[in-house]
Amino acid sequence: MQIVALVAFVLAAVLALAFGARYVLTKTFMPYHAAVLGKSWPVLEPRLQTIILGMLKVAGGGLLGYGVSLLWLLLPLQRGEVWAAWAALTVSLAVCGPILYVVVSLRRIEPRANTPIVPTLVVLALVMLATVAFLAR
Repeated sequence: MQIVALVAFVLAAVLALAFGARYVLTKTFMPYHAAVLGKSWPVLEPRLQTIILGMLKVAGGGLLGYGVSLLWLLLPLQRGEVWAAWAALTVSLAVCGPILYVVVSLRRIEPRANTPIVPTLVVLALVMLATVAFLAR
């Protein structure tokens, strides 16, 4: 069961790192932002673009930090330290909970906006699965 837990934690970390990198490296907002706003990136004034890019980079940095944290927690998890599973779950809920709230809220405003609800739920499910598998070993 420990291998299942470790693999699930790694997958969650890789997803977080991928989304974090995407948000940090982006030059415009995401397509779902355009759908919710009803405007394309070029029509926004430069000051607003700067604010939005700043927020995206902060969010991306948070996701990168979260992904790296999960990877670092693999060390105590491999040694069988139970606290690390609880730490991974706690950090995941603290990071993914607000993300899930926002992406669901944006989807309610614009149902056609393809907000990342599924990837957020996948990360949460992977971490929950990993925590349960680790504690059940």
